[in-house]
Formats: sequence, structure tokens, C-alpha cells
Amino acid sequence: MVKRKFAFLALVIAALLLSGCSNPSDAASYKNGKITIERVQESVSTILKEREKFDTSPEGALTGEALTLNQLEFHVFSALLTQAAKDRNIVATAAEVAESRAGVVKNVGSEDQLSVALVKAGIASIDLNQYLSLIVLQDKLRILLAPNATDDGQIIQALQKIMEETVAKQELKVNPRYGVWNTTTNKIDPTDPTGGALPKSKNQ
Repeated sequence: MVKRKFAFLALVIAALLLSGCSNPSDAASYKNGKITIERVQESVSTILKEREKFDTSPEGALTGEALTLNQLEFHVFSALLTQAAKDRNIVATAAEVAESRAGVVKNVGSEDQLSVALVKAGIASIDLNQYLSLIVLQDKLRILLAPNATDDGQIIQALQKIMEETVAKQELKVNPRYGVWNTTTNKIDPTDPTGGALPKSKNQ
């Protein structure tokens, strides 16, 4: 019984240590900034409201924790790529973002169609400029990092390398309630707060 109490106490302490790694209101943090839980929730709420507004919910649409995690991954990736570009004196100007947006509107047909397209793509309208900015930055980074690339694989590899470097340089920390950043997949992997003390389920 005493051993069990100590084991339980150890788990509680471990959980407290993990929760103390970052501000509870931060979903993720890095040297030059942070992503608040509130900001992630704004994206999630916007997506859900726009699904109702346009009466559109794509097949297999993410909901609940999966949607929240997906939006956090977007914001973390966006922050990392933007920082990686900034470190190389590369930015996406307002004019370039506006031009990119105009091109998207032209492709889908109209502003109304753009709104529907965003819902189907799982993109919050409040984040559209952020998405467009990433497209501009990736194009500029591609020219800088892999000017002679002959296939997408080379470009992806070059971009992946600088993303990994940025994660390390910025000391990225994801709130343990969500998991840890996987530099290989640019996704968040779940963590076991017990440090492996609990047995794995049969499905794992």
C-alpha cells in the first residue's frame, strides 16, 4: 500500500512538472513568441460557425480535440516557417498576399465561393491571409534553398531541414496537454504524462 502511495505521488509530481513547462494559457511557446490557447480556439470556433453558416461539413471533417490539435499544428507550423524565413531576411509583403488572394478568388469564381471553399478545406476565414503568407514564403524559400531542384522531393527536403533547425534554435515547447512536436512529420504526437508507468492498451 505504501509503495502504491509513493508511486501515485510520483505521477502527480511528474504531471505538475510537465504542466509547469509553459504558461497554462499558452498552447505553444518559442523564443520569439507564443501561440495562446485562445488564439487556437478562435480558429476552431470560426471553422465551426462557418460550417453552420454555409451549411457545409466536409466528409470526414475534424471535430472536438482532433480539430483543436489540427489548428494548433497549423499555427505552430506557421510560426516556425515564418521565423525560418525571417532569419533569412524573407517576408511576405501585404501586396504579395493580396495578389495571392486575388488569384485564389479567380480560381474559385467569387468571394462567396471562396468562403465555401475555405469551409471545405477546413481553413478558418480569419486565418486565410496567414495561409497565403505561408505559400508566398515557401515559394521564396524554395528559390533560395533549392534553386536547381528538379523535383518536389528535393524542395521538401530542403524546407524540412530548415524547419528542424528552427525548432531547435527557437526551443519550441508545446503545452504537454496537447503533446510534443514531431520534427519529422511537423505534427504533434501525444505524450504519456506517466512516463511509461501505465501499461499500453492493446490497440497501441
